[in-house]
Amino acid sequence: MRETLRTRMGWLHGWAGFVAGLLAVCIFMTGSLSVFDTEITRWMQPENQVPANAPLTDTALNAASSLIHDQQVRGASVFLTLPSVRSPTLDVLHYDGRQFVGTLFDPRTGTSIPARATMGGTFFFSFHYTLLEGITGTRIVNIIGVVLLVTIISGIVIHIRALVPDIVRVRLSAARLRGWLDAHLLVGVLVLPFTIMIIYTGVLVNAGLILPATPLTSLFTPEKVRTPPTSGMKAATVMPQPLPPLAPLLATARRDLQGRDAGFILFSPDHLSIYASDASGPFLTRDHADFSLPDGRLVGITTTSGSVAHTMQVMHGLHYARFAPLDLRWLYFVSGLCGTATIASGLVLFLMKRRSRSGHRIGFRVGESLTVSTLTGLPISILAFLWCNHLLPASMAGRDRLEIGCFLGAWILCTGHAGLQSSGLRMNGAWKTQLCLIALLGGGLPLLDILTCPRAVYGLPAIHAAIDGIGMLAAAVALYVRHRLESDGK
Repeated sequence: MRETLRTRMGWLHGWAGFVAGLLAVCIFMTGSLSVFDTEITRWMQPENQVPANAPLTDTALNAASSLIHDQQVRGASVFLTLPSVRSPTLDVLHYDGRQFVGTLFDPRTGTSIPARATMGGTFFFSFHYTLLEGITGTRIVNIIGVVLLVTIISGIVIHIRALVPDIVRVRLSAARLRGWLDAHLLVGVLVLPFTIMIIYTGVLVNAGLILPATPLTSLFTPEKVRTPPTSGMKAATVMPQPLPPLAPLLATARRDLQGRDAGFILFSPDHLSIYASDASGPFLTRDHADFSLPDGRLVGITTTSGSVAHTMQVMHGLHYARFAPLDLRWLYFVSGLCGTATIASGLVLFLMKRRSRSGHRIGFRVGESLTVSTLTGLPISILAFLWCNHLLPASMAGRDRLEIGCFLGAWILCTGHAGLQSSGLRMNGAWKTQLCLIALLGGGLPLLDILTCPRAVYGLPAIHAAIDGIGMLAAAVALYVRHRLESDGK
């Protein structure tokens, strides 16, 4: 009976893991990059040379206020993001239907920064939780998360008896199947707590999308401690009021929000709301202070209370990790890549176990070509996205859309290449060619950086060294895997 259970769990683990794993690799890989989305955006906007911890002056706030009022008069709905350690600029933004765009100000002088148009690291964040398909994509991501949790549980049932001996006697240099299995187990066990936490919190924060009868998202809605102005509901018919000096309002908001720094400010025609920064702590809230316009009088504080609401805030905070200091964000990033490697090795194992009896079937060849286009095509597309950012003219109109088009185009080409190789039963060629392309694009990233943005490399060496170094690491891993393919006679 026990063997029957393990056999059934093995079938569930294999098929559920493979079907969900193809998308899960994309979700985990882009999610890992999203940990440093702000830093990637700074790399992709080399014109932004504002150093971290640059002081915020009244001059900069007044310049931003003037632009905000002008745009409000023209009917635009804008908001202001305040400087932080990770993003030290003062940004006046609005949503254009696809992304948040606007003007970046130097917080020291109030001068605008002519940064190139790009989705930056926000692209990876958006891909991570929507697959670029809006609400439908978010639902798909949540369903994939539930399937992954089932896959993890079934994997534990399968391997629990021999888990410790297999890890202790890890045999990475043994026969290919045994080596891949041991690598799958070793990496999977090392990051198992993180993987369960990140999947569980990811599913929970959007659970209302797949369980509409259980609106968990409402538990995250703040309750009003003092009522903000009701005239804000008539925003469409009220002329925008002049903005008072923002510095005193920020000081008042910081005091009434228990000393938390402000993250952004939302504006209505007759009032504004200052929200606590997401980096204030592990409780990701939408607590805010409301001020009437034009006098700047405090009229309301909105906070949350209750153990259930605070639990949901912690779940949000743990998943988004916006509170995390640099060392913790690196831990998130490395753990995310290890989770990606666990899923990727599981996909390879699934195919290896079935190649001898099913390798000639069309279904198997389609599955293998999709695996190649996912495990190698996605990194190629990400690197192509970064290359495109630096190669396109900074002043080109619509360059952010061209970056996305380059990403999708490269992925389509990789998928087509894998499909053609699969139709001729030459999958080894598909693996080797695309691995070489990863090595070329990743290894060439530092040279591209130096040739196209030498001033930025010198001005922000840590960010550029980190991103270029990750590109070189991807190149080294690709070359190692290609070498192993050749040494194994593939």
